[in-house]
Amino acid sequence: MAKFNAKNLVVIIIFGILLIGTVAIVNAQQALPRGGDSFGAAVEIQSGSYITDHDISRKTLEYFKLPIVKAGQMLIVKATNLPTGVDIVSMAVLYDEDRAMLVPSYDNPLDLYGAGETGIYNWLLNSSQDSYVYYMSVGGGVNFIAEGTKYDISIENKFDAGSQADAPDTFDKAMNISPGEYKSYLSGEAGTDTKDFYKTAVQKGETLNVKVTPEGEAIMRVAVYDNNRQVLKDEYAPNPGAIITNSIARTKTGDVLIAVVCEEWCSESVAAYTLSITKEAGAGAPIGGEEEEVLPGGSTGWPIGGGLTQGEGLTEKEAEEAAKGFFKVVIMAWLLPLILGLISLVVVIIVIVVLVRKKKK
Repeated sequence: MAKFNAKNLVVIIIFGILLIGTVAIVNAQQALPRGGDSFGAAVEIQSGSYITDHDISRKTLEYFKLPIVKAGQMLIVKATNLPTGVDIVSMAVLYDEDRAMLVPSYDNPLDLYGAGETGIYNWLLNSSQDSYVYYMSVGGGVNFIAEGTKYDISIENKFDAGSQADAPDTFDKAMNISPGEYKSYLSGEAGTDTKDFYKTAVQKGETLNVKVTPEGEAIMRVAVYDNNRQVLKDEYAPNPGAIITNSIARTKTGDVLIAVVCEEWCSESVAAYTLSITKEAGAGAPIGGEEEEVLPGGSTGWPIGGGLTQGEGLTEKEAEEAAKGFFKVVIMAWLLPLILGLISLVVVIIVIVVLVRKKKK
């Protein structure tokens, strides 16, 4: 019988570690179960890695129900044809809870032909619902699907502005935000989260500065609205990846709404951006529409007295003096011709009277 010593103990420990590691890898990359034959019979799977261990007959679909995705989270499905030595064909399609395909089949990154091919599908959700259900089908097409495709399914948080939520895409649910710098996300074509609405309070005399810096080639838009939801200023990126700034000066205290937009034309993939909010006291000309308290000759652009135009502004006393001068000019403009006309009429009457008396004599 072999003598048990420390060296044998070390070998046993190493073997145990390797065995545990192998079991963990097998568990991490478990076999993809056989799916159901319809949406109603879809087999539930959780986040993780799955490898198909069976062939799927041509034109056959196996359905799976994916993990629940919350608003502000991104569903990620990655398909990889492993190098098994055969020409693997794999096809997978993602569907929303209404069982509609997320993208057309001709543009589906999860349709793979050939060993070693990889495709990734990202889908970012907005806050119109608290959570969402998605489905995946594997198979279909004119060829059978060979075993050996790996599916990595995961969910990644893409919450906005340091919160644990998605910035809403409607005015009435806008996210309150303070001056600072924040990282946020929009989906572009890769999801339903195409707008982020924020709300911040601005004091009378302050200038609000908004800057959006995209992390990539997104063509973004930044609009600022008053608390009546009327647009004050709308700025578009002139080219992909451009930094956008939008500044307004306020003459009335109240909330201002900020919309950061990245719709389908903006980006093919999820767009990360940095939002910067700053405020300055008493700088710039006021912008704001009907709600603003504008003095004559101020930001309205009306020419008063000395021809003041937009941006020059007047104090209340200066505006009063200018108004008085304006009315003096108007009065003189119509009073002087009236006086001259009356004088002329009196002269004519006197001449007529003199002529009449001479004629009588």
